[in-house]
Parts: sequence; structure tokens; C-alpha cells
Amino acid sequence: MAVIILLTTAILLIYIYFRISYTYWKKLGVPQLNPSFPFGDMAAVIFRRQNMGDKIKEIYDKMKGHKYVGLYFFSRKALLPLDPALIKNILSKDFQHFYDRGIYYDEENDPLSAHLFSIAGPKWKHLRSRLTPAYSPGKLKYMFGTIVECGHQMTDILKELVREDATIEIKEILARYTTDVIGSCAFGLECNCMRNPKAEFRLMGKRAFTQTIGDVLKMIVIRSFPSLAKLLGLGVFSSNVTSFFNQVVRETIEYREKNNVTRKDFLQLLIQLRRDGQIDDEPRNDDKKGPCDKRLTTEEAAAQAFIFFLAGFETTSTTISFALFEMALSDEIQDKARGEVNGVFKKFGGLNYESAMELHYLETIIYETMRKYPPAPVFLRKCTKPYQIPDTDILIEEGLSVLIPCYGLHRDPDYFPDPERFDPDRFNEENRSKIWDYTYMPFGDGPRNCIGMRFAMLQAKIALSLTLKNFKFRLSTKTKLPLKMETKGIILSAIGGLWINFEPIIDAQS
Repeated sequence: MAVIILLTTAILLIYIYFRISYTYWKKLGVPQLNPSFPFGDMAAVIFRRQNMGDKIKEIYDKMKGHKYVGLYFFSRKALLPLDPALIKNILSKDFQHFYDRGIYYDEENDPLSAHLFSIAGPKWKHLRSRLTPAYSPGKLKYMFGTIVECGHQMTDILKELVREDATIEIKEILARYTTDVIGSCAFGLECNCMRNPKAEFRLMGKRAFTQTIGDVLKMIVIRSFPSLAKLLGLGVFSSNVTSFFNQVVRETIEYREKNNVTRKDFLQLLIQLRRDGQIDDEPRNDDKKGPCDKRLTTEEAAAQAFIFFLAGFETTSTTISFALFEMALSDEIQDKARGEVNGVFKKFGGLNYESAMELHYLETIIYETMRKYPPAPVFLRKCTKPYQIPDTDILIEEGLSVLIPCYGLHRDPDYFPDPERFDPDRFNEENRSKIWDYTYMPFGDGPRNCIGMRFAMLQAKIALSLTLKNFKFRLSTKTKLPLKMETKGIILSAIGGLWINFEPIIDAQS
């Protein structure tokens, strides 16, 4: 009886604590929804009835007209800004208050989690400055041939598959392509995922983006009780994923240094940073001492290669897939893009870095794809010191999370009329300047925008241009319309896949 009384009392106290917590935003005068015990506003996401992007867009649409909304994840508080002017302040103008993404990492127990995407403060600033030259146009040109080789392997596989069956689920093929690209450019390895879909690199990539029930429970502990998570040694990713990538980077670095091997890839640039503290053609800082001269450790190099892989393969393959899907629905857009590809290739003698830079209409297709299907539907910031919302008395507390509703903004008819319509001309030279600031952010914005956006665009251009050059394609009836997105995982993904009928262009020279 005593145990029952104690248990009942504990549950009652927890309930009272949550109910009091759910009045936080209302007391501040911030609009809020009707949170339910104990999940706050996120029960549908927690029980996988809805993905996070769809849920935040639903809230965005419902609360439109307000400049911000207060949310609850269990008892944790988060702010959802809806006004582009406030979003601009958070991401850029007042960046010093929001320089942290608020993503958990543990350098001691899970060093792979301490990558550029998650770390904050002086260490992030130092690492960002050291890594930025690795993503310059010159370095992309340095890796261009490697990406093109993967692109040709992709079209070769497509031709073989089309001989067996003209209908192909494109997302998996493109995930194998981007895995090969990242494996080659970030790790210097021939992953051969195009020929072997069960290659370990592909399996580990899938596992990294698959959330089991155990993963969900672990992330609840990590987000709600980070100190306890560090005490328990909980990592963001499963131990087999982190062990695999740590081992790959360590062994590859040791092999190259021992045998004096160099390759035109991202890992070679990380080896330079590990050896010298900077990339060869970067301006020297020999007269300066301090953090800017710090060399990367092997663990830090592994973490950067890991995030290059994670941020690059799934997001880019998803974007390419949706671009093909939309072109498969429109002969007009597809024919115009193919005409540009053929004309530019003829002008420059095929696919090279210069011709890729001239594919302007194809670029607008990619931009419009990322508007309609943003790779990161929602992204995070964390308040690092108290911030008063301009023209209000509302103070955002240090440590509070801020969610940026990218998906909601991209589908807002006030900013993008008829948002469900796929229209690449929104991003042509004439119209691009008409887009409101901070309403289009597929790569984030401000100082913490995506460092690899040029690389992602190049991957996409190569895959799309080679596909257009070699095939005509239409949507298969196997694709379930209207598209519904998976409720599991982080990246937008269509339930049932994206099935496309391919017809080879016989005289095409890829």
C-alpha cells in the first residue's frame, strides 16, 4: 500500500510539474497550442504518425499571422519563429545569441559526434575557418573527375537495369550513387555501392538514418537529460556505425602516411589539416599562435569525414530523386533541361567543370526541388545568451531551443504563389531577386549555413545532366500519388518510393 501511495504521489507531482511547465509561454504572452501530458505538442511525432517537418509545417500554417509560437517537447520549451524578419535576426543579425545548434555531442565517449555540424563556440569558429578552403571552387574542381566517374557508373547501371525492366525505383539507385561519391571524396575508398547495394558503406549509411524504437528512446534521454546521457556514455549513432567510420578513417590515414599516397579527395585535405594545421594553398599564419594553428587530431578528422558523409549522401540523393520525379511529370521542363544539357555539352566538349557551371536552367530545377522538398525541413538553433525579441518585452532564456520552419516557409503562398506547383522559373535570373529574404533556406542561412552546399549542387548537376543526356523518363503508375512522406527518419522520403519509367536515348554519348 505504501508503495502504491508513493507511486501515485510521484505521478501526481510529475503531472503537476508538467501542467505548470505548459503555462510558460502563456505567462510570457507568447501564443501557444494546447500541449498534452506528457508529450507536449509532439505526440504525433513521438508515435511516428507524422514526421517532424510535416508537424512543424502544420503548426506554421495554423499559427500564421503570429510572429512566433511557443512549443513544448515533453516539458522542454522551444520557440518557433514565423516571421522572416525575426528569423533573419536569429540566424544572422543577432547570431552571437544563437551560434549553437543545440545538437548533443560527447567528445569523450562518442568523438564522432563532435563534428562541425554539432560543436559550438570558439572550437566551431576555428574548425569552420580551417575547413572552409576545402569546399572552395578550386577544391571542388580538384574532386570533379571523381564525382563524374561515379556519375558514369550510375548511368551504366541504369542502362543495365532498364534492359531488364524499364521501371526503376530511383531513390535507392541515387542513394548508392551519392554513397559512392562521398565514399570516394570523403574517405578515398571505392565503395562500389552501384554494383553491390549490400556494400558495407551503403548498409552503414542506411543504419545511420534509420531510427529504431531504441534509438528514439535514447534520443529522448539525450535531449531531455544530456548530463545523464554523458554519464551513461550514450552516443547519437549506434556503436557499429561509429566503430565502422572511425576504423575506416584511421586505417586510411595510416595507410596513406605510411605509403606516401595522395588522392584528390576531401580526406587528403583533412590529412593536411591533421599534419600542418592548414591546407597547402591556404594563406599561412606562421606569425600567429593560438587556436588557429591547432592541428586536427585523428578523431577530429574522422568526425569531419563522417558528417561530410551523413550530410551529403542522403540529402543530395533525396533532392536528385525529387527533381527526377518532377521532371518525369512535365515533358516541357524535362525537354528544356535536356536541350540545355545537350547544348552546353556540345559547346564545352562534354561534361567538365566549366560545362557544369553553365547549366543554369538545371540549377533552377534543383533550387525549385529544394523549395518544394527541402533537405532539412526544420533546423535548430540554441539561445546561447538571453535575447530580447525586438519591439517586445519577451526574453528568450539562455539554453532555449529555436526551430526554423524551413518547410513551412517554402510552401507559404504569400512568399511562393501556388506553392504546390513546380516552377523552376521562380529561380531564374529575373525572378530570383524577388524572393523575400529568409523565406528560402534549403542550406540554412547566416554564419552556420551548410559549408558543403557547392559540393551538393555539383553532385546533383552531374547526376541529373547525365540522366537527361542518356534517358527520357516518365512517372510510373507504381508511384503512389499524391505523395505522402514517411513518418520515420529525418529526411523527406516518399512512402512507396519514386518509380520512374526510363527509355534510353540510343545515340547519347555520356
